[in-house]
Amino acid sequence: MEEEKSTTYLALLETYREELENVDKQIIYVQALVNDYTRAKMTVEKLNEVDEETEILVPIGGGVFIPMKVRKGVKALVSEGADVFIESSLDYAGEAIQRKIDELNEGLTRLNDIANQIRQKMEEISEKLQEERKDV
Repeated sequence: MEEEKSTTYLALLETYREELENVDKQIIYVQALVNDYTRAKMTVEKLNEVDEETEILVPIGGGVFIPMKVRKGVKALVSEGADVFIESSLDYAGEAIQRKIDELNEGLTRLNDIANQIRQKMEEISEKLQEERKDV
């Protein structure tokens, strides 16, 4: 009977370990998205500071930049979901990016809460497993 409990506890620990690993991967992915959106927001803010026609380097990813001339009042295309884009001011684009960052950070908070709950369950099971082994 005691061995069955130990086997069950070990199986639960393994399941929780796998769940925690998956949640940790999601946290890393969402954090990378937050970083990406934060860089985009900084770029939009810098573009908004342009007073006259200025040549800038626009990052397109993968360490590649394109030289471009921009002028005050340049517009942005902002994704509104499902392949719908709207032309907007840089201020609106920055606000849209910030909303996305806020949503992602809320998701990060939820994922961290889930990870902490899993860790707590793992700790409880480990304690039970140690008690089972003490009794043997």
